[in-house]
Amino acid sequence: MIQIYFVRHGETDWNHIGKHQGFSDIPLNEKGLSQAIDVGDALRDVHFDRAIVSDLIRARVTAEEILKGRYITTTFTEDMREICFGEWEGLTYSEINERWPGQIEAIYEDPAEKEIPQGETVEMVQKRAYARLLKELSMMEDGQRLVVVCHGGTIRTLLCALTGIPLNCLWRLAQGNTAVSVVDFWGDASPYNRIVVLNDTSHTHVREGGYGED
Repeated sequence: MIQIYFVRHGETDWNHIGKHQGFSDIPLNEKGLSQAIDVGDALRDVHFDRAIVSDLIRARVTAEEILKGRYITTTFTEDMREICFGEWEGLTYSEINERWPGQIEAIYEDPAEKEIPQGETVEMVQKRAYARLLKELSMMEDGQRLVVVCHGGTIRTLLCALTGIPLNCLWRLAQGNTAVSVVDFWGDASPYNRIVVLNDTSHTHVREGGYGED
């Protein structure tokens, strides 16, 4: 069994005001930098053998805090990027709903096979991210531990792929900024794969208090 730690990036200004980021390379804000430090501290005593990180700056900076002082093989890749929101990037939920009435509600309520204008479907995201994850896992040995630092939507699709959860349920899997989720991985499509931790943001409570996506 290989254990996989998934960590979402810290907060950005676009997160704070509810803009869809996708492929847009938005840096962490002051709160996000503090969150990255906190999750790095929380995971300091967890041994990792390998890391895979989205190439976008909000994930890279978060990963820097987690990997500080560690000398492990680390892959930075666009395969772990967030969902490409296409024409919706930089827009809030209400702004999207004004210009494309009903479309964003449909995607959040029933996302499978629904494509964002000039963007991706969640199936496309899952396909690219899961293929890269399996490639990384194939280079690891039983008993090792992998950390994956990327994005909320991407992590949700991977949790679904690993455990057989239907993609239409992905938005039911909460992923707050710097949330930690852990999966025990026994193999591709193994019935023994299981989520053992989901959306743990307890490391942020001293600063912020409470669980949540904000």
